[in-house]
Amino acid sequence: GNDVLADHALRAGAAAEHVRVIPTCVDPGRYPVKTPTHRDGPPELVWIGSSSTLKGIEERRDFWERLGEMIPGLRLRVICDRFPRFDNVEVVAVPWSEADEARDLAAGDVGVGLIPDDDWSRGKCGLKILQYQAAGLPVIANRVGSHLEMIEPGSTGFLADDVDEWAAAITASADLASRSRMGAAARRRVESQYSTT
Repeated sequence: GNDVLADHALRAGAAAEHVRVIPTCVDPGRYPVKTPTHRDGPPELVWIGSSSTLKGIEERRDFWERLGEMIPGLRLRVICDRFPRFDNVEVVAVPWSEADEARDLAAGDVGVGLIPDDDWSRGKCGLKILQYQAAGLPVIANRVGSHLEMIEPGSTGFLADDVDEWAAAITASADLASRSRMGAAARRRVESQYSTT
């Protein structure tokens, strides 16, 4: 699914001629494209995932609290089967359903990719990033694993690690024209490189 997994296969003894990277793909036709609209306050961030991956958000509580202090009114739309609670960031709880996930993603403004920097995360194949991009959303993600391959900084979103970089990326994403441009570029990238059709 990515270069990290291919490297593991090679180091485990697989013959190079038998190792191929076949990336995760999505059907862009399933995802309505976000029509960027002006929002008072900061853009609404959106995260989608399962309880098992929500720990990447919850384990960084101090990060989110600090980010909420730096950006008053910050909202995080969480599409999941359970939801975190923060003091300084409003969590918009959206119960996940296959029928509604594409529409629920497009209700946000900017996708969030925040995973631990560990072997398991480096082997992940970036499905949520592709879902955000298919919905026409720019993405802010940390510099781990497939995020580095799937996000073109300044073109389809931002790579950010510390709270200052995240605050700067969120602030830059508040500009409607910039958000629209990056979201359209992200959608084109999915269509050209990560589409099942």
